[in-house]
Amino acid sequence: MSAKNIFITGRPGIGKTTAIMKAIERLDLPMHGFYTREMREGGSRVGFEIRDLEGNSATMAHVDIDGPPSVSKYGVDPGAVDRVGVAALRRALDEGTVAVLDEVGKMELASDAFVEVLGELLDAEVPVLGTVHAKQETCADRIRDRDDAEVITLTKDNRDEVPGQVARRLQDLWAGR
Repeated sequence: MSAKNIFITGRPGIGKTTAIMKAIERLDLPMHGFYTREMREGGSRVGFEIRDLEGNSATMAHVDIDGPPSVSKYGVDPGAVDRVGVAALRRALDEGTVAVLDEVGKMELASDAFVEVLGELLDAEVPVLGTVHAKQETCADRIRDRDDAEVITLTKDNRDEVPGQVARRLQDLWAGR
């Protein structure tokens, strides 16, 4: 079985989100999904925003949000993941488009609805492009162990080539549907 679930992994700060964004910029395919961005104040990271590809956004985690759930010093708002990320992924499922998930991480996994839609996406016919933490985690390991998933480790040496490679694979997957 060829991989229709393509994930990029790598150490924090290596450029996983940048690689995903460069890949989708090269594609002229219907897609729905989300990405996350750091929120900074005075040069310090204070939280994370979740933003869908249509421009809707919400604060997903912040130092001023009381947990649980929490990841490190950030309280997580699973409702923000649901309103923006899960809604976008449901659109990908409903419309049969490419699904973009940046990322499958602890903050996103705090949402039960995210865990549910992730499982549906991985089993659906739609191509999936995502990022996943390099650390050992149960969910990340399940993705890596799938026969229909390819996990590409991003490094300083390959990060300029990976977006083009991923875009070509997705284009080929889409053409072969």
